[in-house]
Amino acid sequence: MVPGTPDVLARLLAANAPTSRDETWAAFVAAYSRLMLHVARSFGGDHDAAMDRYTQVLERLRQEDCRRLRAFVADGRSEFSTWLVVVAQRICLDHHRHRYGRSDPRQDLAAVPDDERAARRRLVDLVSAELDLDRLGDEGRPDAAETLATGDAYHALEAALSLLAPADRLLVKLRYEDDLAIPEIARQLELPSRFHVYRRLTRVLAALRRALERAGVRDAIA
Repeated sequence: MVPGTPDVLARLLAANAPTSRDETWAAFVAAYSRLMLHVARSFGGDHDAAMDRYTQVLERLRQEDCRRLRAFVADGRSEFSTWLVVVAQRICLDHHRHRYGRSDPRQDLAAVPDDERAARRRLVDLVSAELDLDRLGDEGRPDAAETLATGDAYHALEAALSLLAPADRLLVKLRYEDDLAIPEIARQLELPSRFHVYRRLTRVLAALRRALERAGVRDAIA
């Protein structure tokens, strides 16, 4: 096995007999199903739409003797789970473009259902609490000005979140929206320990703070 390649992936790619291929594929899906479902759901829509994308991801990954999975190279620069998130997102985008054209569904906010918009707002609210955006305005500002400044900060934060790398967006979602425990996040993202999760979260939050500073939201920094 190549160092850095997950055992479940190595067994899948090494399987030769049809029975062992089916068994190792089932084990692979069991290991990464939750991760791929998160990607499928991140594109919005109802349950059926998300499951349609999820099914497409599974089908494409298994096509041509798992050709896409065989393209993974364990070079030490990224975890397999990070690589898989990117591949799954591309498959979801290709599926959407095939059905509806070239537009990215994540950019068409008008088409996002109310529950999906609520989920996005909850994520922004949770991250903004972590970044302490409530301390934006001077105490002497009028209420209307404070409300406007806070709204601008939320828009800036939404933009900053959208620019994160796919793996970092998933990390933020798992922690703040799905409220997963740190050890579970480490397992989902194949990080060696909870301390690696804390370090990545610290790095991501620091990047969000810098993005807010560039947007002129300087008082958001605690």
